[in-house]
Amino acid sequence: MTNILRTLSSCFVSLCQINRIKHLFDSKSLENVIHALVFSRLFYCSPVWSSTSKKNVSKLQSVQNFAARVVTGSRKFQHITPVLRDLNWLPVSSMLKYTVGILTFKCVDGLAPTYLCSRFVTRATVHDRNTRNENKLDISGYKSDARQRSFLYRSVTMWNSLPTAITDCNNLAMFKRKLKGYPFQLYFSNS
Repeated sequence: MTNILRTLSSCFVSLCQINRIKHLFDSKSLENVIHALVFSRLFYCSPVWSSTSKKNVSKLQSVQNFAARVVTGSRKFQHITPVLRDLNWLPVSSMLKYTVGILTFKCVDGLAPTYLCSRFVTRATVHDRNTRNENKLDISGYKSDARQRSFLYRSVTMWNSLPTAITDCNNLAMFKRKLKGYPFQLYFSNS
């Protein structure tokens, strides 16, 4: 909780400073500055803490909303969803899933450290039955809420829920592109 509050505070301070000098930048440069100085802090180590409460996620979303208003010059009470769509920014809740998905892909594909990669095994390696779910990741029964908030449980659950068109990607760039399109379409079609 204190980590989230510290992150919020530093992001808002940076955004206020950027807001004062935004007239010196074109919109693309301003967006790059915000990505470098604000979003790098906002999503630092996010796969670890992304199981935080919805209340904390909404606080983090307020940082992203303010950043979108700084970039576009939109008013305080203007609806933010079209602004985020125009900027092609994922909402914070989707962005947290996106970062977990990328780290999971790296673990499955052997691009992450071995101590993480060894935790991700397919169901085909656990048993010798030929089933339609043999390429999905195996997860042992996690009954407590605390265990279900762990990175391993959340990442395997999310990975197994993705369509095979996304999980069967053979390179990271293609996976990122397809994964970003997946929650992005779901979020903006519901709003």
